[in-house]
Amino acid sequence: MSVFALPIFDQVTRANVDALLAGEALAIWIKGFLPAEHCDHVYERVRATSLTPLPIHFTREDGTPDYFPHANVSRPGVDAQLDEYFDRLGSAGDAATPEARRAAVASMMDAYLAHVGPANELNAGLCAPFRRPCDVLFDHVNERCGIRVAAFDGRPMKFGTFLLNRRSERFDDPATVPIHVDTVPSALFPEIRAQLGAMVYCRVPSVGGELRVYDHPLVPRDAPIPAGVDHSVAYRALKPSAGDAILINSRRPHAVIPGGDGDRLANIMFIGSSGGYPLDIWT
Repeated sequence: MSVFALPIFDQVTRANVDALLAGEALAIWIKGFLPAEHCDHVYERVRATSLTPLPIHFTREDGTPDYFPHANVSRPGVDAQLDEYFDRLGSAGDAATPEARRAAVASMMDAYLAHVGPANELNAGLCAPFRRPCDVLFDHVNERCGIRVAAFDGRPMKFGTFLLNRRSERFDDPATVPIHVDTVPSALFPEIRAQLGAMVYCRVPSVGGELRVYDHPLVPRDAPIPAGVDHSVAYRALKPSAGDAILINSRRPHAVIPGGDGDRLANIMFIGSSGGYPLDIWT
């Protein structure tokens, strides 16, 4: 079904979440989820802290993955990107024995999970005396559907990462913005059958900052985006306001348009389903 025919729901219910997980809805968009003073406080604190440029993935000419620092995109408190481990897993383990592959996954997750506590403490401190937006969303979804923090080998994963996009001349032309999907690899969580991306917005520029969802079916798990999916494909643009919460199916190709006149700050997380409830949340 075309994205132009898909509904946008304004509240979290099991029926609405099920439709979104199945690709039968475009989004759940809760307007005014957080009050303005909460958003302004979090933005000012995040903007004032020391930020490390976010590593941006690219592929070398020999086909191997690598990263370069993007000075205009930062995630406070996140030193290890889970997607870096995903790429390393995909490039290093296909020919390995099952035992070696399991050991590689365990080693990568050990490194990632070592950052969970410090990152959570930093982001909680940045939000105080308010709660983290992700915690507010967690309670909201839990009351209506049931949700828990995803665990790996019995250890809870991190959830609720701040993503700060500053104005970027590199992406002044929206046609240069990467189109992507977000899926957790089956090697890590084989039980996760469907996945949502969830964002709570604390600052949105007046020009740009929208989320574009492209008119293309859901991309199968562990599969690349088809080569024909580019900016010539039609899309629906979701332009949030500060305080809004938006959930989309993260396996549908989408892109984030940088702001032309200001910052964009979102508290982002992923929600997975193993076919029933409770759901699982992580970043």
